Amino acid sequence: MKILLLLLFTTPIICFSQTSFSCNLKEFCDWNEYKETWENDCNSFEYNCLFVMNKDETMFVHTTATIKSTYFVKKSRYTQEQADENFFAYDVVSDVGNEYYFIFDMANKEVKTITKDENGNSILIRYYVKSIF
Repeated sequence: MKILLLLLFTTPIICFSQTSFSCNLKEFCDWNEYKETWENDCNSFEYNCLFVMNKDETMFVHTTATIKSTYFVKKSRYTQEQADENFFAYDVVSDVGNEYYFIFDMANKEVKTITKDENGNSILIRYYVKSIF
């Protein structure tokens, strides 16, 4: 019993309360309906922001230099196999009622969202992750 207690107090316990994604680049890509693929000539630019997912994966906050938005997870859309490969996808609704599909791809260090532009065309917004902590 003493050995068990000693191990319990001396072994570090890893507990994540949240996961943060610090990003430094953003790009917009158009959907090509004829080829059924995303265009390669995406518009990219420097863009610093932070995504913070809570530990229960029920919501995340996106913070930029000018705004902070909250997204609420409506449905998780990933398998255990994808989770094992650090790939997580969600249907979400923003704090102002807009709906999005978000992908957190930790293996490739990307956060992606798919939405519609003002003309109803699909747009991929990709954030390149600088650090995950």
